[in-house]
Amino acid sequence: MTHRQYLTLAVLVALMMAIAIGLGQWSANLNPDGIIPHTPIAEVAPSAESNEAADVVESVPAEARSAFTFGASMGLLATGMLYCMLAAVLLLKAKSRGFPASKFIYSVAGLAVAGFALSYLIDDYFY
Repeated sequence: MTHRQYLTLAVLVALMMAIAIGLGQWSANLNPDGIIPHTPIAEVAPSAESNEAADVVESVPAEARSAFTFGASMGLLATGMLYCMLAAVLLLKAKSRGFPASKFIYSVAGLAVAGFALSYLIDDYFY
């Protein structure tokens, strides 16, 4: 890879971090108390009298999730999708010209996968 491609990868990493932190702060400013589900989660409890009938028990809404981690997770997910599309375009361009996929294309695809993985690890929620 050339120095220009290394610089481009560094800019892409910095952009991913800036978008994640920016969306995290925006989400935290928008929801200072955290993200609270508005609808209660219904749980089905088996009835003690028979196995056929079940009672629906309304549970208390879950605790508030961190708005910053939610926003950062969404920023990483969106940036990962953008980089995935960028890698696909670069791969199509290389294949249409008859060239094999380069290390740069694999690196951009790796950044996309890293964005998806970090999105899951930060908020521990699969979108």
